[in-house]
Amino acid sequence: MDNQKNHKEDKLDRMLNRYGGKDGRSNRDVIYGLYDSSRQSIFTRLNDWLVDHTRVPLDEKVNFFNLLAVMADSGIPLITALKILSNRTRHERFRRIVMTIAYNVVQGKKFSESLAGFPGVFTEMEIGVIKAGEAAGNLDKMLFKLSEQLEKSQDLQIKIITASVYPAAVFVVLLAVASGMLVFVIPSLTGLLKEGGLKEEDFPFATLLLMSVSGFIANYWWLILIGLVFFIMFFRIYKTSEGGRFRWDLFKLRVPVVGPLIRKIIVLRFIGTLGILMEAGLPVVQALSIIATSMTNEIYKIKIWEVIAKVQQGKKISQGLSDVPFLFPETVTQMLSVAEQTASMGKISQKIAAHYDREIDNSLKRLTSLFEPIMIIMVGVVVALLALAILTPIFKLSSLV
Repeated sequence: MDNQKNHKEDKLDRMLNRYGGKDGRSNRDVIYGLYDSSRQSIFTRLNDWLVDHTRVPLDEKVNFFNLLAVMADSGIPLITALKILSNRTRHERFRRIVMTIAYNVVQGKKFSESLAGFPGVFTEMEIGVIKAGEAAGNLDKMLFKLSEQLEKSQDLQIKIITASVYPAAVFVVLLAVASGMLVFVIPSLTGLLKEGGLKEEDFPFATLLLMSVSGFIANYWWLILIGLVFFIMFFRIYKTSEGGRFRWDLFKLRVPVVGPLIRKIIVLRFIGTLGILMEAGLPVVQALSIIATSMTNEIYKIKIWEVIAKVQQGKKISQGLSDVPFLFPETVTQMLSVAEQTASMGKISQKIAAHYDREIDNSLKRLTSLFEPIMIIMVGVVVALLALAILTPIFKLSSLV
């Protein structure tokens, strides 16, 4: 009986080693040894491939770290907590990832090492906080700090999405209506007017303009499609190049209205991440290195690496940031200087983050209120152009009749 049990456990280990790799490719049936993947249908394999390439939503990570912190604080062993959470999550890929992490921890790996096996899911900051919590023996405390930071990021993400829904929806509807008019209405109207005896030179300028655009779309839609594809490909290649990425990130920071908002968001994330990493007990250089690695904006990334070099020479963080008020405002560097002098980086960083959170909220409200009249003007211009292009020749035709 014991030999049979050991044989089943060995089989499970072999299956997990085969399908529970760092990419998380391990569905429930395979993990429990119900069938071999070589016998799976092409549709099952396609589904597994699609699942393995889906993006893990931020709210899944927020719930994961929050519940894991509560369980760790309640005295539940890490292995048990991970197994419970793997059964709780509804996101298939994240469920597979958590199951793989649980298996790796059972095999003797540290929790932070298991998370590091999924660099596309867990960031350097998250792994660094977990690693510091394991070293200091206060993993539950660091999990709470990490979940709070991720909740703030989620709230900011929701605010940005909410602010962009209205202008995006208006623009899409406007584009759809204009395209429908150009493709279907204008050609029919042109034929009707010509049949009524109205000559093309009698058409108003607005009608001639829309006729030209409509004819170009009808005859050269394939060229427009090819040009669009080439433009997207060229833009992606340009963004991935070193110089292109630098210029594009700098352009985003300098865009009127939107640029200052982007800078505030980056500063908020920098301060919040720095505070939590310092509270976790990481050295300054290591904390800044984690932040620099996780930065998506090339301008800020270069600047933070410069600050790291200055800190290694004995200077303070605030001194390294004070020479670029365009990236880091004077109020931020001054408060960081106070935090470094009083050794209260965590507390003051929370105050700075709260201040910038309010600033971003106000900026989003101002941006939304600014977009409303712009959208109204755009709709008015399009409606006026269509009205002139359609109604004016109709009135001329009726006068002829």
